[in-house]
Amino acid sequence: MGVDLMPFADNWAYLKTELAWLDRLLMLAVAQQRKEIKAVKKYASVPADTVSSYWWKGVISVPNPAYDDCRVPAKTKCKPTGYQQQLEGRIKISAKDEIVLALPSMRHYLNLTLFEKNLLLMTLAPEINRRYGRLYHFLQTGEDCAKVSDLPTVDLALRLLCRNDLERRRSRAKLTGPNSLIERKVLRYVSPRPTTRLSSYLQLSEDWVDYLLAEKPDQRVLFKRLATPTEPVLALPAPTSVTRAIQIIQPNVTWDKLILPASILTQLQTLSQQVSVGFITRAKTGKTALVVGASGTGKTMAAKAIAASLRHPLCLVDLKQIEAADHAAVLTALDPVRYPVLLLQSASVWFGRNSALPKAQLAKWLQQRQTAPGLLIFSSRHLHMVKVSWRQQIDSTITLPLPHRAERTMLWRQAFAGIACSDKMNWAAIAKEFKLSGGEIWVMAQDAIAIAQSKNAKTVTLSDVRQAICQRKG
Repeated sequence: MGVDLMPFADNWAYLKTELAWLDRLLMLAVAQQRKEIKAVKKYASVPADTVSSYWWKGVISVPNPAYDDCRVPAKTKCKPTGYQQQLEGRIKISAKDEIVLALPSMRHYLNLTLFEKNLLLMTLAPEINRRYGRLYHFLQTGEDCAKVSDLPTVDLALRLLCRNDLERRRSRAKLTGPNSLIERKVLRYVSPRPTTRLSSYLQLSEDWVDYLLAEKPDQRVLFKRLATPTEPVLALPAPTSVTRAIQIIQPNVTWDKLILPASILTQLQTLSQQVSVGFITRAKTGKTALVVGASGTGKTMAAKAIAASLRHPLCLVDLKQIEAADHAAVLTALDPVRYPVLLLQSASVWFGRNSALPKAQLAKWLQQRQTAPGLLIFSSRHLHMVKVSWRQQIDSTITLPLPHRAERTMLWRQAFAGIACSDKMNWAAIAKEFKLSGGEIWVMAQDAIAIAQSKNAKTVTLSDVRQAICQRKG
């Protein structure tokens, strides 16, 4: 029987889940080490006996060996399979909801193993609470009070995260080589005095600490860190007042996520195919489209689906959010080579009756876009808000209607896909009672999930949905 999984509310909700696992692992290790120390002290008569305990324990039978003493522990596991599967499931659901989780993003883009991901978690934990540093110190020295460092050693990480000698050898090898976390400057060795590599502490780079602890991680920070001088990330401009207006999105919206009439879906797919041919043939003509629809009808989502099908990042600019003095600079920055798939939200700001820019400057820019392979999408709530003279130069106009009852039912089901809901939930009745757009349905679904989570409820109920709608609609 499957388990309905819920997405993480944000990056900190994910970190709390991972830290709860680390807490269990450390508490088990501490308990077992205390037993080991107690057993050794029972037989040791001088300090030298304590130092040589790993030799004489083979002669004298000591019950309850240390947690890392056995070659293949029978009971202690780093992470239960069920937990790992559920965690990965929740990460995937969060990704579909475009909730950025920093550590899983690093694991994906750096192609990290489970050991490397957990190693980053261990080095990050003391940045959240020094209690982890005290636990590391006890496990490394057997002393309760931390006097040296809050950081874990290489030896402790290998003992905690690996189950046997083979795993330890392979995991230690991950700390060497050009693609290791050390060489990528994600981690660094720290040692107060000359010592072995095994006894060195591991510290997380400050830049990565800030990214991993952000409530809403900025993926541009991740991509900038991953970029090298020989492989510049052209889609990520320097952070200026102008380029901050430009959002770069790596969309994963598939066509089946669009709940639209078949004729409109066909229009969007045909447009995508035409642009794809232009990219393949390197044609000197670009496509333009005006997408019209009320707020929440799916204009941005349609643009994401097209960009995803083209396998190109989507450049999104909301013209209403641009400062008056920056309009000309933003226009110049939107180069068709750097941003081949561009969505201009609130297009009437530039192409309406009271344009923020001169007509000649816009005409020249539009001509440049139309003579390079790519796609320029104009987004507007109403058709008349874009001047007729500009509409005549745009290749196609696609109008997105508000969803009908059947479509609203599908949108409600889609919004709660993978979420445990009450058996009494009647999506058709909700769709009939509340005439909402797709965007409104999505927002209220997230509110309902948050309400259920705040009550520690196992399922989302009809009452939660109604409460979320009342909060938004009044």
